[in-house]
Amino acid sequence: MHLENFDLNLMVAIEALLRQRSVTRAAKELHITQSAMSSALKRARLHFEDEILYYDGQMMMPTPFGRSLEQQIPDMVSRLRAVSRMRPQSDLAGLTRRFSIIASDYIAAVYVSALVKELASVAPNISVSVLPFTREAVNQFRRGAIEFLIGPEFALHTSFDARPLFTDRFKSVLWDQNPILTEGFTEERFFASRLVVTNFFLDDGKSHFERWLGDQDKEVKIAAALPSFVVLPHFVSGTMNVATIHNRLVPQLSGLPDLVFCDPPVDVPVLQEYLVCSDKLQYDQEAQLFADLMLSVGEKLGPS
Repeated sequence: MHLENFDLNLMVAIEALLRQRSVTRAAKELHITQSAMSSALKRARLHFEDEILYYDGQMMMPTPFGRSLEQQIPDMVSRLRAVSRMRPQSDLAGLTRRFSIIASDYIAAVYVSALVKELASVAPNISVSVLPFTREAVNQFRRGAIEFLIGPEFALHTSFDARPLFTDRFKSVLWDQNPILTEGFTEERFFASRLVVTNFFLDDGKSHFERWLGDQDKEVKIAAALPSFVVLPHFVSGTMNVATIHNRLVPQLSGLPDLVFCDPPVDVPVLQEYLVCSDKLQYDQEAQLFADLMLSVGEKLGPS
């Protein structure tokens, strides 16, 4: 059969089916009916002269030929999507598109907010969607369904295209009635305090500060482990707890009552955040232009 007679939308359907292993889930992902997805699978089977997927009990499994397609089709679909978005333009000003970014709430607060302000003036028809670090989101990033990820080095895979975006330092947060503020906020008193930390990254869940903390030869007392940076100060007010947050968050949180922000009495390493681009973006001129804009916004943040 000539390519001119082949419906390229079948490639999109096959990619979703091979990944989801379910007609129902694949149809839901592509926003089509189950019958339309079943019809697409039937037409693909006729074209390739293979079942591609078969039922093993309640689970759909790929045939040997289906596994061969599974190795090639995702990249082809990413290229097709990139080509379908191409337009004869060399800037972002007239572009209407939404880009997706995997990022923490900290990144959303201090960086993506600055990015959106920049977009308002230079590319008002571009919007961004921020997704948390979840296994499904990272899998979508790897196959090119999500364009960008922002994170520290430990959150990155060695094969990713990662470029430095900005750096940050840290501040400790204490209740203004905490006696160690007058007695002396020393390293000894820091480690004697109950600490409020975060736990939301994949794998071990630890962020930059918590990883540093785990490397110290100290007994650490944890008051709370939270899935968010910006709520940490709320677990400090009225307690003897101590939290350590990014310096760039301080202006956004300094209006909270009864809190003091000060330099920690310990040497926490500087945090380097990276912009990570899906390897599928090499086919996407618009996304490459947007990545350049994101890097320029990171430079404009300046020193922490």
